[in-house]
Amino acid sequence: MNRAVVVGLALAACSSSSPPSPAPPSPPSVVPKAAAAAGRVVTAHVASAALGVTKDVVVYLPAGYEGGTKRYPVFYYLHGLAGDETNWTQGGQLDQVADQLALQAIVVMPDGDNSFYTDAVTPMDYDKCLAEGAGMLIPTQARKDTCVRTPNYERWITKDLVEWTDATYRTIPKKSARAIAGLSMGGFGALELSLRHKDLYAAAASHSGIDALLYQGPYPYVAGKVELVKEIPAEAGDIYVRWLKLLLGNDIENWRAHDPAFLVGTLQPGELALYLDCGTDDVFHFDNGMRYLHDLLAARHIEHAFYVGEGGKHDFSFWRPRLPEPQPRPGPCVGRPPESTFQSAAPLPFPGPLARHRGELAGHIPIAAWSALIAVRARSMCSAAALIASVIVATEGV
Repeated sequence: MNRAVVVGLALAACSSSSPPSPAPPSPPSVVPKAAAAAGRVVTAHVASAALGVTKDVVVYLPAGYEGGTKRYPVFYYLHGLAGDETNWTQGGQLDQVADQLALQAIVVMPDGDNSFYTDAVTPMDYDKCLAEGAGMLIPTQARKDTCVRTPNYERWITKDLVEWTDATYRTIPKKSARAIAGLSMGGFGALELSLRHKDLYAAAASHSGIDALLYQGPYPYVAGKVELVKEIPAEAGDIYVRWLKLLLGNDIENWRAHDPAFLVGTLQPGELALYLDCGTDDVFHFDNGMRYLHDLLAARHIEHAFYVGEGGKHDFSFWRPRLPEPQPRPGPCVGRPPESTFQSAAPLPFPGPLARHRGELAGHIPIAAWSALIAVRARSMCSAAALIASVIVATEGV
């Protein structure tokens, strides 16, 4: 008879108000082996009604999937700005690390373009986009891969992609076996989508993400002193501001409806497992917004994992050392994090965090490294790996 095994959350181990709990047993979705068999990476072409085009999706199928009958949980991994569906495997070597961990889950990595995973308020002229690059953040990107007829990326990820995945692969098609994660823009997307669609995902992880879209200061973060953007400025702003205004419009209420820091106001304890992390040397200083979101969650008694990486940057170097094996933590994952090296006496121009960076977008390709699953064998729940695995329902014999 099939037996459902549910591993409960143990996030109390990540709270600064209580001592660490004993190390939990290995989650059922990962079974480490001495000599791991290889999974398989495939690229699929998925027709999206939401976008009006066909998009590429990279899928990791675990060892043992081929020829079997077992059903698997699904992890959706979102790329960052200027990235694409290949970043997790080509840059993060996701498949290699998953094989080392003998991961028993399907990982789906979609192309989200530069959409911030929202349904854009500004229509796209598909033909003009193909001909001239009109409506693209980075016109030098491949137009045939980037132009869409209807830029409804939230629906693409939460409806078309989920339905296609469950229809194509042997998944466990339920919330309890579904998680979403991402880096930078993808971290924002993971939080935004999971909080707007709490019926779809059991867990979400944001790595160096925009966890508080309307956070304006101070820098470094000071509890109780936060200033938020109260209205969207009429002036054009820099490239980031202009692009976000094309996506979300000029109505502040629409921005709030997509801002994780506002969305957590509807979150109830136990409704969604969350993990947040960022480096102290993040070029966008997203660690400040992350700390703000952490305090908001704590005030609502929402259990979550929270990690600030000393010296961590907003690039692949922050994740590379943690790829092959989980590393011991230098200290508590929650508590008083080290202060950012950047300070500002006044709030930054809108939007605060993004206004700090004026570098070329082509140089900001936050290749998503393996982060939410690498530390499953670590003797701590203070990792997205353990958090996500802890809410996955593994059904034996399915």
